[in-house]
Amino acid sequence: MIDAPGPWASGAFALVEGHSRVDTEAVVTDGEDRTWLQTQDRSPTVRLRANPAYWDRRRGPRVAEVEFRNDVDAGTALDLVCDTVGEVDLVTEVPHAQAERVRRSQHARLVTVEAVRALAGVLARDADGLPLADVRARRALNLAVDRAALVRDVFGGLARPLAGLTPPTPLTVAHRTPDRLRGYRHDPAEAARLWREAGGASRPIRLAVLERWAAVADAVAEQWRGALGVAVEVSVVGAAEERETRRRLAAKEPRDWDVLLLEQGSQSADVPPLELHHAFVGRSGEFRAGPVDPRFEELFADLVAQTSQLRQVVAANRIDRYVTEQAPALFLVAPQVLYAVNREVDFQPYATSFELADTSLRDGHWSLAGR
Repeated sequence: MIDAPGPWASGAFALVEGHSRVDTEAVVTDGEDRTWLQTQDRSPTVRLRANPAYWDRRRGPRVAEVEFRNDVDAGTALDLVCDTVGEVDLVTEVPHAQAERVRRSQHARLVTVEAVRALAGVLARDADGLPLADVRARRALNLAVDRAALVRDVFGGLARPLAGLTPPTPLTVAHRTPDRLRGYRHDPAEAARLWREAGGASRPIRLAVLERWAAVADAVAEQWRGALGVAVEVSVVGAAEERETRRRLAAKEPRDWDVLLLEQGSQSADVPPLELHHAFVGRSGEFRAGPVDPRFEELFADLVAQTSQLRQVVAANRIDRYVTEQAPALFLVAPQVLYAVNREVDFQPYATSFELADTSLRDGHWSLAGR
């Protein structure tokens, strides 16, 4: 959080214009337990200048100044980086459907990173008229999803199937329990059998999705209809409604959906369950939609008590196996994060955050012309 310009920056850059702030709201989730909802507030322009006193000179900063243009909508920004030079050098969070456009651009190139993020579905395990309290039904929903088809058809290959909630990235390899944790295969026949055994549905499944991932919801709904023979109603949560939807979920208030698709990231690459698994299953998790799971709480308490990295990994693996078996969420994919970058900018992406300290300019960059 940077509230105002000043000389106190200890990072690679110092703020010289504008502000970038995160406002936090405490929400009661269960009795005395609380979680926090964050809202970002940025001025139309945020300008940073290289900090000459930055402690890690080998890392950077490598550019003199950075200007964030927060008043340019995403579509216009993509037009500017792909079709012009000198207006926009980098666009973050490029939609997967626009990846090919960036690849074809004369001025921009596509930069990707396997981020520590999971695209998953919150399952309302206490929903009336659906058997989601039964683990067989939750497993059926997972078995009915063709993740390989999602990766191919919706993400253009720029994602990886999830096994559990730990994204498969180079940073999390130790936490993915090699050779022990297997993702849900695509098995429509087994999904249908389990769904029938659990009692089936007496009404349509209400599938909600944050706007960015609407195409994923449409694909999942079609797969459920075909495999389970259920009616599925899809609704899109627009940007204006997203915060209230998240707040109501965190506060465990009544919902107008049964499954909500959203993306969650983790800053804790060393121990992903501290954020990802806790968010979806934990007592104070902001995405828990159903009763508290005492066994998960025991496993999580064991994890946070560990001080040895090896024991943390073992405890994290145990949580990932348990959560995968119990299927309290719909495990979908780990999307790559995409950037459109001017061809003369050497941008170094990170798996957990957006950083520019070690980004540099090549000799052909427009700002260096005539130097």
